[in-house]
Amino acid sequence: MSDGPPYFGAKAWFASDGPDGEGPAGWRLDVVTLLAVIGESSIAEHAQIITSSVLCLLPRIIPAPQALLKPSRPQRLPETTARMTGVYSGVVLDTVGFFANIIHPLDKLQPFSFKVLEIKHTDKNTAGGIEVPKPTPNGNNSIFGKLRMNGRTNTNLSIARSLKGPPPDALDEERGIPHGRATGLSFASSDVPGSPDPPSQGIVRRQTMKDRVQDFVANPTLANNAERPAIPATLYSPMHILEIFSALLTFGIIGFAIYGHDGTAIIAVTLMAATSTVVGWASWWRPILMNRAHNNKVPAGDVIIRTREGGFLLVKCTEEVARELYSGTEECKYRVSGQAYRVLMGLGTFLLMVSVILLGNCKWHTQIFIGGSYIILNGLYWTMGLLPKRLFWDLRRYDCKDVTPEEAKNADKTTNPNDPREGVKSFTRTLWYAIRETKRTAWVQRSGAAPSTPQWQMWLDEAEAAAKAGQKSWPAVARKDDIMKMGEDEINRSPVTGPGHKFDAAEQAAPAVQIQPLDRGRGQGGAL
Repeated sequence: MSDGPPYFGAKAWFASDGPDGEGPAGWRLDVVTLLAVIGESSIAEHAQIITSSVLCLLPRIIPAPQALLKPSRPQRLPETTARMTGVYSGVVLDTVGFFANIIHPLDKLQPFSFKVLEIKHTDKNTAGGIEVPKPTPNGNNSIFGKLRMNGRTNTNLSIARSLKGPPPDALDEERGIPHGRATGLSFASSDVPGSPDPPSQGIVRRQTMKDRVQDFVANPTLANNAERPAIPATLYSPMHILEIFSALLTFGIIGFAIYGHDGTAIIAVTLMAATSTVVGWASWWRPILMNRAHNNKVPAGDVIIRTREGGFLLVKCTEEVARELYSGTEECKYRVSGQAYRVLMGLGTFLLMVSVILLGNCKWHTQIFIGGSYIILNGLYWTMGLLPKRLFWDLRRYDCKDVTPEEAKNADKTTNPNDPREGVKSFTRTLWYAIRETKRTAWVQRSGAAPSTPQWQMWLDEAEAAAKAGQKSWPAVARKDDIMKMGEDEINRSPVTGPGHKFDAAEQAAPAVQIQPLDRGRGQGGAL
C-alpha cells in the first residue's frame, strides 16, 4: 500500500511521486541542463556578430555556448555564391563579399530581375583619395601639417582623433570658426595661399558622442598605411541590446539564488557567465577590408553580379569601393593569438562542463528561473535571425542608391502579354538590359553568362552595337531567335561578325590564357 497521499483528477494523471524537496507533486527539472545547450544553430548563425565588439566580454548566460567552442577560427568572413565580373577590370570571382551582400542581399534578387546600384563613399574623406593641402609657412603646428605627417588622408569618418594636437574646439578658435557652427570642418581657399578650390566635402569631420561610444565598443580599424579600413558593429545593434539584457538577466538570477540561499546555483551561473566571457575574449575580432596601396590610374570599378536564378545586379562604383567590397578579401583580425585561443577554448570547455553538472543540482525554484531564462533567450536569439543584417553593422561608410532605368525595373515581370518575345520575362531580355546599361559584352563571355557559340557571339556583337547606338527598343529576344536559326557559314558572311568587326577593348583587361602548373608526377607540361 502506498504511503503517499491519494491523487484525484488532473493530479492522478500528471503527478510524479518522488522524495521530498523536489517540486510540487514530485516534479523535477533535471532537463534544465539540456535547455542550457539547446539553440546551437541560432548562436552559430550570430557567432561573428556576437564577438565583433567589446560587449562579448560581458559575463552572461547564452544558449548553447558550445557553438562558440570551435577548434579553429575563421580567417575570412562568410561569402555568398554568385558569379561576379568586373565590367572594365576583368576580375572574375565566384563569390560576393560579406558586407556587399548586406548592402544588397542577393537572396532578394528575383529570377530574371535587373537592378543598377550606385555605391560610393559617404564623403571624399572615406575614399582616401584627397590630396592633403600643403602646410602653412608656420610649420607643422597647423592642422595641415598634422595631416601631412600621417602620410595620407585618414579615411576614417573621424580624422580629428588621430591628430595629436589641440581638441576640435581649440582648432576652431585657431582658425576663427565659432564653436558648434558645423558638424565638420572644411578647408577654405584662403587658408593655404595658392591652393585650389575647396573640395565639395570636408576632410576633417567632427566626431559625435555616438561615434566616440561606438569606437570604444567596436574599436574600428583606422585606414592608414599600416592598417586597412574596417566596418564596425553599429552602436544600437540589436545584438548589443540583447547582450546587455542577458548580462542583467544573469545578475538577476544570481541575486535570486542569493535570496534563496542556493549556493549551487550561484556557482553554476557564475561559471556559465565566465564561460561566455572566456569564449568571447578568445573569439573577439574586427573586420579588415582591402584598400588600394597606390594611386595609379585604373579603370572604373563597376562590377556585375549574376545569380544562379538568372538575375543581374550592376554596381557602379570606383575602384576603391570595388576593392573593399568585391574584389578584395575581408579578413578577421583577432585580439588574441592562435596559441592563446586554444588555451582559452580549453578553459571555456572545462567551465562549461562544470557549470552544466551544477545546474542539475540547483534548488527547485532556482531551476524554474534558470529554465525560463534560457527559453526566453533562445526565443530572442532566434528572432535575431529574422532581422536584416544591416541593422547590426555600421554601413554609413557607403552611400547606396538605386539608379535602375525605368524601362528595366520590371525585368522579372511580364510587361506586355501581347508580345510573347519582348514583353515576357526571360534570361535573354534581362541580359540585354545589362548589356544596354554597360555597353560592353566582354564581361558576358568572361562570366559565362552566354554560350560560346558563333550564334551567341553574333548576337552579343549586335547587342553591343545597339547599346552603343542608344537603341533601347532593340528586339533582343526576337533577334536571338532569328540568329539561332542561322548556320555558321551564314554567320561568317555577316558584316557584324565577319572580317572587320571591331574588337572589344574591355576584353584586353582579362587574361586570355591561364598557365597550369607542371604535372611532375606524369612528366607532362601544363596546357595553355
